[in-house]
Amino acid sequence: MNQITSPYAPKDRFEVYRFFNGLSAEGQEGLSRSHTRIPLVKTFLLEHVSSRSGRTPKTPADILKPLGVESRCLDDSFLELRVWEPGEGDAPLKLKTVGYLEQYDERFFAFYTADKVDVAKKRVQHWLVRSPDLDSTWFSGQLLQSLWDRDVSKRGDNAFSKLVFRHESIFDMPEDATQETELEDEEATEEGSEEDRPERDRRKVRSEIRDRIGPIRKALTKLQGNYSPLNALYALRFPSSAARGSHDLYQMGQITNRADSFEDHRNMVRYLYRTYKAVLENTERSAWLSEEEAPAGKTAAYFKGVPLIIKFTEELSEATFNRWVNLAFQKRNQFRLWGDPIRLGPRKVHVYGADRHLSQPINLEMTSDRVVAIHPKGTCGNTFHRLVTNVQRYVCPKIEVWLGAKPFQELMSEAQRNSGDVA
Repeated sequence: MNQITSPYAPKDRFEVYRFFNGLSAEGQEGLSRSHTRIPLVKTFLLEHVSSRSGRTPKTPADILKPLGVESRCLDDSFLELRVWEPGEGDAPLKLKTVGYLEQYDERFFAFYTADKVDVAKKRVQHWLVRSPDLDSTWFSGQLLQSLWDRDVSKRGDNAFSKLVFRHESIFDMPEDATQETELEDEEATEEGSEEDRPERDRRKVRSEIRDRIGPIRKALTKLQGNYSPLNALYALRFPSSAARGSHDLYQMGQITNRADSFEDHRNMVRYLYRTYKAVLENTERSAWLSEEEAPAGKTAAYFKGVPLIIKFTEELSEATFNRWVNLAFQKRNQFRLWGDPIRLGPRKVHVYGADRHLSQPINLEMTSDRVVAIHPKGTCGNTFHRLVTNVQRYVCPKIEVWLGAKPFQELMSEAQRNSGDVA
């Protein structure tokens, strides 16, 4: 039996809110019984481009139309999204509503859907791969740690939370195996589903802590100090402060609603959007290079700006470094980068590269113990956050990150303080 996951021909966004409120209440009740009959409501927070970069932003409808998505405006910033799908048997194609998109500003969109998680993630990934105008919002382990330190850990010692850690050293594998590695759907994976799968020997960590916030806070620093993969935060649960339940935030900007209110979920998504936007803009202000006129008597151009520096706490072997360099710029790769590495030594390369998001330039120096990245002015700061996220997940789980002389954590905390935002 097909579940109804969207209202029929809603007249405005408030009909959608009411419908999703009903799904949220039913979903939360199912979670309390440890059995849900319907998929949970979830949001994918997507990033486009800011006019600050010198580019002209497009409308969501113009971005999605070439991807086969038809949109219907419910108001100036809220769209119903529909795609053509096969009917049953010999029935003709039919338009199916797959979710709703809210435009928060020219740069950030939220896609709300009640489809099953594997279907929704596959659809969003299809959009991201096919459109250079869209990217995920990348909540790196560093940013999730900052959100834990400054927010979740202070939501009451007796409230329950969950921290999920993911690290997989895919570049320690043979190259043919590395190429076959795909991002897996952690939320949909069933317990015990890997028992019969062949496995290669490599570091692969999937761990989670579910407990009250007080005991987690007391133990976490020691655990992370003793076992480096526990620094690679992948997901974080926010106990709701206004409803019954919680909200799960994943690295690639997916927020799953486990609360009984869609309005509470939307408020959480908007809080995370404002936090991410503040961090991203602070990153760009620090990282963008700007060319200045040379002083009298000098012919060279002068630049100001700072590089992103990612320092590995565990140096890569030469074999692992070489596999990383060989695979990190192929057509399909987790880093979404293009480039032709120039060898400067056995464990050192330089790359004049480009980011698949908006085909933006990025210069990289990669060694066995660090990555240094330089952004020309106007290049999206999202590239930095994606790079930090994927280095920590696939290369080295415990890293130290700076923008120039400023630690990345300090930059994120500064942006969060200045935003003055609370969930």
